[in-house]
Amino acid sequence: MATTIPGSCENSNIANLSLPYCFDMNVNIHNNAVVQNSSLGDELFSSTPAGAGGVTLCNGSDYYKFNNNWVCGNMSTGDGGGVVHLGFTKNGDIEHNVILFNQSTNPTITTNGGGLLVMGAPDQDPPCGTTTDQDCLSPPNTISPSDGTGPGLVINANLIMGNSADSGSGGGLRLQHINGTDVLNFPNGSQCNASLTSSNCHWNTVRVTNNIIANNVAGWDGAGVSLQDALAVNIVNNTIVSNDSTASSGVLFGSLFAPLASTPGPATGVNCSTNTLEQSCPQVSGLVSVTNSAVLSANLPTSGLTCPVGHGNADSCRNYSVPLLTNNVIWQNRSFYIGVGGFGDPTKNQNQQKGVTLYNSFTTTPAVSQASTGACPAASYWEIGVRGDSGPGIHSSGFTLAPTYSVLSDAADYPGANNLGSNPVLLSQYCNGSRVPPEVGGMGWEVPPGTNETNALPTPVFSLTPAATVDEGNNWINLRWGPLDMTNPKTNAVLGNYGIGGGSSAIDKADDSVSPSTDYFGHTRPSGAESDIGAVEFAEAAAADLDVTPSALAFGSVRNGTTSAAQFV
Repeated sequence: MATTIPGSCENSNIANLSLPYCFDMNVNIHNNAVVQNSSLGDELFSSTPAGAGGVTLCNGSDYYKFNNNWVCGNMSTGDGGGVVHLGFTKNGDIEHNVILFNQSTNPTITTNGGGLLVMGAPDQDPPCGTTTDQDCLSPPNTISPSDGTGPGLVINANLIMGNSADSGSGGGLRLQHINGTDVLNFPNGSQCNASLTSSNCHWNTVRVTNNIIANNVAGWDGAGVSLQDALAVNIVNNTIVSNDSTASSGVLFGSLFAPLASTPGPATGVNCSTNTLEQSCPQVSGLVSVTNSAVLSANLPTSGLTCPVGHGNADSCRNYSVPLLTNNVIWQNRSFYIGVGGFGDPTKNQNQQKGVTLYNSFTTTPAVSQASTGACPAASYWEIGVRGDSGPGIHSSGFTLAPTYSVLSDAADYPGANNLGSNPVLLSQYCNGSRVPPEVGGMGWEVPPGTNETNALPTPVFSLTPAATVDEGNNWINLRWGPLDMTNPKTNAVLGNYGIGGGSSAIDKADDSVSPSTDYFGHTRPSGAESDIGAVEFAEAAAADLDVTPSALAFGSVRNGTTSAAQFV
């Protein structure tokens, strides 16, 4: 059944309720390999950031299923490198996909969502004259916000790994403009229960469960997960680990059109304490909430707005996205910043000018090189926060997230909520670093046969490496990193097994009242006394088979209808 008449497939007597478009219903996209595609845009689209490199599901794809797909190595110059849910669609379902090594990059504008992007359709820009500039824009309160992304979206049990939002936010997952006119029409969000499943909840909702979001990179913030205008989102039982924010986006260097620059502009910086323009400022890495957009904020009612149950106090969602954060492992997400380094080794005459250098946040220590592929040297971690914060637990933005029953390296910053700061004992954690395997010593890698790489060039640095080059992340900084592989390219060992091992602090510590009934692998929760924190439920070792002696019995010849002598094992 398909139609082009919005609302024709469903009826409702609820005034102002947005009905599905029903353009293309019940589409089932499954078991596909979507590999090495690109979305470069055209003369107009190139500056309108929307359109995945891999798969885009647009307005009216109601009740779609996007399940069991392999989405790898796709690139977009707009928002969303791998997969995009764009616009108003009812009850979408994104489950059991592998979304890895996709990239969102643009040399002139900020683009978000390296792996998976969920985004409300942007509103039409106001028409301008022959010269379009900042003065042409209409006041925010005269522009209607997006209709959002539609109700009932489920994002469950996906592997989102190794993706990059070079110049923006949300390297792994970006939730953007989820809510809009739905909040204006139904400001009483308290009708939405904590699970966001109540029938009288009329806000657009997203439930993010059982996902492994790891080793993603963002040039701005929220390398794992980023939210803006996402007021009714549940993030429950996910594993968000080893993601890297590099603070290398152009907006963090006083570039043009940077409304929230991380470094001081002509007057003063918004969320940066440095007094020099020679460096960016550290950004949140694991999960970031961004304050509401100007258009949504300007249109929200001045009274009567209440947030969904478990999503902030009273009307705190008026200011920023307050997701329900429960039962998550958010662990060792690294935060870096870009600064001016030295000239390199003076004995080798490496550089004629100072180099661009990647530093561990809150230190003057450059990022440490890896001794082996995937090694995790000492680093600075910043698990969750709100854009504008100046450090873990330092809520300079004025806003605070509220994780519960979760494992975080800075659990002490969120006391009294059953959070844990002890090691979750991940089975195999790896960290991003050099694209050239350190094990090969920098010799004979990615060069034509016969090239003298050892003596002709300095030994490469085995870490995430920034370098000056034209037009990368809205600046002159390009970030090269790896391994872009699920196995060690030298040893073939598997990289990244983010289940939990025996002795993990996450075992039996989840809040069962909100835990999904199954885990990442579809195994039943709980497997023990209580559910476990994170995407993967710990599996107890199977009981050993019984051994009996003797292994065979000798009955001899026994006449039919009679009983043999007793035998014992």
